[in-house]
Amino acid sequence: MSELHKEKVVWVTGAASGIGKASVEEILSEGGRVLASDLPDADFAWAQGINDIVLVTGDVSDPEHNELAVKTAEDKFGRIDGAVLNAGLAGRVDLFDGPIDSFDRVMEVNVRAVILGIRACAKVMRPGSAMTVTASTPGMRGDPGMWVYNTSKAAVINLVRSTSMDLAARGIRINAVCPGPTETGMTSRFEGELYENMRRRIPLQRWGHAQEIAAAHSFLLSPQASFITGAHLPVDGGMSANSGQFTPPPFSL
Repeated sequence: MSELHKEKVVWVTGAASGIGKASVEEILSEGGRVLASDLPDADFAWAQGINDIVLVTGDVSDPEHNELAVKTAEDKFGRIDGAVLNAGLAGRVDLFDGPIDSFDRVMEVNVRAVILGIRACAKVMRPGSAMTVTASTPGMRGDPGMWVYNTSKAAVINLVRSTSMDLAARGIRINAVCPGPTETGMTSRFEGELYENMRRRIPLQRWGHAQEIAAAHSFLLSPQASFITGAHLPVDGGMSANSGQFTPPPFSL
């Protein structure tokens, strides 16, 4: 076992599955301790019996949940050294007739909750602490029918840039991880021709795995990234490097 996060205490949101679950497992494997949070109906059966993990449930867009999570980390572990603000909500809303309430909910979870998490952590974090946020490569581009989700993730990228300035004055770093197409429960609806069409747009010719995104979060939280803040790191198999005018060539092994 590596000791990249030895005895560090990290809060992970959206921790029950997908990238959040993989981030929990990555941090634990690196010697860290984790406060894992998700919705009350989330399935945390996999976490039962694991040492160095504490569970808390609630809605990340609720200020009280964020305050409770940080307090729980302090009560259980004595401090909080890092945060992976990963909870997110996908949303596809018709531009012309779709309910605006759907837009509001995506922004609550994908943007408001990140702000609340940053505020709650910054109150108690010591210099040398770090946060990461799960953004997305769609936040760097436009996609048909995805204006709600893409807008929310673009906001997150610039939120990270902007808050990095204020957090740096306290010795706290913050960065965004921008996954491309990644195989998780949230993306399981992408199958068949749609799955293949997206795969062909990726220069490395495959979808990503949650563990690969978690590794990026782990790196940015670690001392190895001590001079990186305000950045957004695409982890997308090269997808964001493509202008979109041409499909990348297939492998020729």
